Amino acid sequence: MSFVYSLLVIAHLLCWAVALGTWVAAARTRQPSPGMAHSAAGALVFGLIIAVIVSVTGDPNHMKLGIKALLAIIVTVLAYIAHKKGPQTPSAVWFGIPVGIIINVFVAVLI
Repeated sequence: MSFVYSLLVIAHLLCWAVALGTWVAAARTRQPSPGMAHSAAGALVFGLIIAVIVSVTGDPNHMKLGIKALLAIIVTVLAYIAHKKGPQTPSAVWFGIPVGIIINVFVAVLI
């Protein structure tokens, strides 16, 4: 089971890396690729699966899981809004994506 858990964590981290990388690639033109929204959604799904596994097999940190889930939902919604609006994406939405990803990573590491 630990192997499956490790694979899910790797997939989760890769999804966040792709979401942040596609944001950086599109930062100048503000023309987001669909990959940014899809990878954010993938990170959310993998994170929820990881949370279920941790809740079933161990003693979960509910505050950490809740904060990370809320941030993942916010980033995913912002990424889909950016994908829909394209270059006319408002600045708060556009810059909220990397801020949410980075805060999510800090919560994962520091809490």
